[in-house]
Amino acid sequence: RKKIRPTVGSCSHHVRIEMKKISLCGLIFFFAAVALFSNNFFRILIGVEAILLFYCARIFQKSHNADCDNFKESNSGGVGAYLINLDRAADRLKFVTRSVEALDLPMERIAAVDGKTLSAEKIESVADLKIYQRLFKMSPEVGTIGCALSHEKAWRKFLDSDNEFAIIFEDDVQFDPQELSAIIKSAIEKKTLWDILNFETKHGNCFVKISPLSSKRNIVFYLTNATHAGCYLINRKAARRLLKKFYPIKMPLDHYFTTVWELDLIFAGVEPRMVFQTLGNSQIKISTPEKKATPSILAINAVHNIQRAILHFTYNLCCFLMKRRRVVGGAIIIFILIG
Repeated sequence: RKKIRPTVGSCSHHVRIEMKKISLCGLIFFFAAVALFSNNFFRILIGVEAILLFYCARIFQKSHNADCDNFKESNSGGVGAYLINLDRAADRLKFVTRSVEALDLPMERIAAVDGKTLSAEKIESVADLKIYQRLFKMSPEVGTIGCALSHEKAWRKFLDSDNEFAIIFEDDVQFDPQELSAIIKSAIEKKTLWDILNFETKHGNCFVKISPLSSKRNIVFYLTNATHAGCYLINRKAARRLLKKFYPIKMPLDHYFTTVWELDLIFAGVEPRMVFQTLGNSQIKISTPEKKATPSILAINAVHNIQRAILHFTYNLCCFLMKRRRVVGGAIIIFILIG
């Protein structure tokens, strides 16, 4: 098996962590959590999960995107703004354009892919419906596929430009342009701490602070699942890596770009949150597919959720400890990982 070796650290100081070592470290926390139980069922469960973590946790092993390496490099330091907007959502475009233009960045509108126009053949050609159903107990919404394809368009437009960074917006967000502009400048000064910096994260309620951006805002690493992609800052390395394993689509976009242990990236957020999706109901959720609850799907879904939680927690905690380098316990974990 070819090993995935995620890179943690700045451009000038790399520490590589193998997936199996991340899994092993995760199991240490997992063992500690259930050590109080003497029930043999838990012991068997841990043993099975250990095997699955070591050999079955790589979702994107066979993913691809053959034409993701044809983009030029750029170290210009420039930031471009890319606004994803459906052609039929003129009111949303008007709502958000004023705020984005106030950032005083070059802005480009990305015509979003409308899920309503996608044929069944098109969806089958870009998505792995079987894996998606196993991981999420349902088939993907057509709007979810359209959303993912829209962000892919934005990444490609960004890599075709001379910008070193891109801030990508969906068209239903609201924010204070003056504050966001200042935070973007501060974040770029600390660009070695992140590859993707999310401003509109949800569900990531457990996090550790890594560095201040202002008197109110901090860069943080999320230790539990974090979703949403309404507004995020991204560098060229992240855009390339996201494109490299983009197809076939196996999960929603905001789940994909937070699976950083497989993408060799560092995902961070800004807390307290400063960008909010406020413009009514989502136009992405056209319908809610019926969930499949067969025993095999339920089992695979449960295993996936456990694996994701362990890997997410462990990888981001290791990123935090390596950045701070002042936690005694962290030194022990780092020794286990890279020793």
